[in-house]
Parts: sequence; structure tokens; C-alpha cells
Amino acid sequence: LRTKLASRPQSGVAIRQPKEENRLSLLVCTAPTETTAPGFLLLYLSASQNCIHALALPGELTVPFGTDEAALADCYRAAGPARCREALLSALALPEDTHYLALAPSVLQAIADRYGALRVGFSGALTADELARTGCSANVQALSARAAEALLSGMEGVVPPAHKAAARAAVWDAFFRQALELLPTTLPQGLREVSSSLLTSLTAVDLATLERTLEFLATSAEPVDITADALPGTWAGGHYTVSDASRAAVQSFFNLSPAAAQSASGSEP
Repeated sequence: LRTKLASRPQSGVAIRQPKEENRLSLLVCTAPTETTAPGFLLLYLSASQNCIHALALPGELTVPFGTDEAALADCYRAAGPARCREALLSALALPEDTHYLALAPSVLQAIADRYGALRVGFSGALTADELARTGCSANVQALSARAAEALLSGMEGVVPPAHKAAARAAVWDAFFRQALELLPTTLPQGLREVSSSLLTSLTAVDLATLERTLEFLATSAEPVDITADALPGTWAGGHYTVSDASRAAVQSFFNLSPAAAQSASGSEP
């Protein structure tokens, strides 16, 4: 019987299944310019969990810095993205394998422009008064990467930090929802093409992991869980500090249970 079964022609192709290593945790930083503040976004992509999660961080977020504390934006200006990653490992109990990627707004725009205009809605991020003051429409609007960055920069000092972060999250949410099918072949390659202008801990192996993870997500038979939110916190006296709500948001971001989150900084999500 075994001989007969072995001699039968085999049909079909083995289906690849995502593995635990098909995931990436990444801190994305938009570098400051003479007129704009730095921007921060945590990304978590997991093929086995079939998710893309984004969490925008206010630049005013207080993080450990040396023997004292500083705003995340000031941390970037003083010591760069690697130091921001280190500070966030402690402040938000991020996994140790979280990478960082910092790029200038012009470089980010060049990469994003190949996907065309994004249809973004800001009504869930800003109040009606804030929409009017920032020139945003209450309806979904088509924005280029340059126009989106200009809108976000114009919110500095005009809307509360959490609301500006929520607006940034809305832009990234639109990007992943509208460009997902194109990302496996274009996003890793786009990063490779501008590698000389990046500040990043991503290696060639990490970019290959990103490519494979995006391939699984783009071809998933089930709807991909795409979420984009702003990190909640306490805003008082010009400081944005971590709260219980912040920690709960990070647990949800990495799909962690409260028990698992107790050792999140030293274990894999």
C-alpha cells in the first residue's frame, strides 16, 4: 500500500505558512527640519498574527534621558533615533528586538509618492474646531505625502499633542489600507534604494524579513487586522507622560495579554 501511494503523482503546490519570525517591530522617526518637529510612529507587523498595528507617539512624550527626563523630540534632537529607541524600551517596555528607522521628510515623501494620493479622514482625530483651525476637511480628502506632512507640521502648537498624533496615525492607517497589495515588492526595495540617507538599525536580513512578512499579509486569505492609534497619556504642564492607559495601549499594540506584558521588554511579543 505504501508503495502504491508513493507512486501516485502528487498534485498541487505546498502552501507556505507564516512563521513566528515573520514579524517586525519598528520605531519610525521623521527627522526634524528647520521648520518642522520630528515625528514618531511605532509599527508592528506580524504575519502569524495577521496584523499591521501603528501607534503614533507625541513628540512631547516624557522619556528617560541620562539621569533625568526629556521630551522624546528633544531626545531625538540631542542624540538621534537610536537613543529614542533606547528611551522607549524603558518608558513603554518595548521588545528588545525593536528596530529604529529615521528618514528625512523629503525621503519619506519620495518613497510614498509612488503610491499616489491617500484618501485620509481626520474627523476621528480632531474636533470640529481643530479641523477648521488646521485647514483639514471634515470629509475624507485626497492628500499627497508632501501635503499630508505639511498638514501635520501645521498642527504643531495648534492642537493637543494626542490629537496631532492621532492625525498622524490616520495618515498611516490610510497608507497601509490603500497600498498593502503593492508594499511587498515596493517598500523594502524603496528603502534599499535610499539606504545611504537613512539612520537605521535594519540590516539586509531585516529588510528581507519585512519583505516576506508583507508578502504574507498582502496575500492573506483573511482580512488583515490594520489599526492605527495615538498613544494615550497624561498631558499637563507641557509634559505628556505615560499612564495606565498608555501601558494598556502598548499591550494591545503587540497583542499581548496583561500577564505577558509584565515581561514584554525582555521577551518577544
